[in-house]
Amino acid sequence: MAIALATTLKGYFDTGDRPTAANFVDLVDTIRKPIIALDATTYAPTAAESGATLVFDGTACTVTLPTCAVGLVYHFFVAATGAVSSIITTASADKLYGLLFLSRAVGTINVSSISNATTAIDPLAGDNTLTMNGGTTGGVIGSWLEVICVAENAWAVNGHVMGSGTLATMAS
Repeated sequence: MAIALATTLKGYFDTGDRPTAANFVDLVDTIRKPIIALDATTYAPTAAESGATLVFDGTACTVTLPTCAVGLVYHFFVAATGAVSSIITTASADKLYGLLFLSRAVGTINVSSISNATTAIDPLAGDNTLTMNGGTTGGVIGSWLEVICVAENAWAVNGHVMGSGTLATMAS
């Protein structure tokens, strides 16, 4: 019936409880993580959607992550290249840390086609937004990112983002 938080699911199966068919449906729905099409201008995933894959489909969309709670994880995938902004940003005082590999989308990936193609999200800069524009800051079809809340106010980011032209940082 619905995706449920772990604490809710655990409550269904306490000693002496008799879970209902609906409780088992909630368990199955929660285990099977959804794929969410980002076809609106904004989207705010919930904690219950942790583990979901959010798909940029070529529509301009700003995704605002929920307040960081340790263990939350979201996967992002670019299914269509668009000359629009696909943005991932944090809520409140949360920051992004980690390393993204940003490379030019070319027919053959080799040493010369990926030179100067790495973008680091600098933890000292206090970055909280990633912007893919379908070109120089990435967002070409096949790009992917993962964000995991690893500590209070700290999202760890990794992924491989493909762009075109003279590559530029996607972090701000």
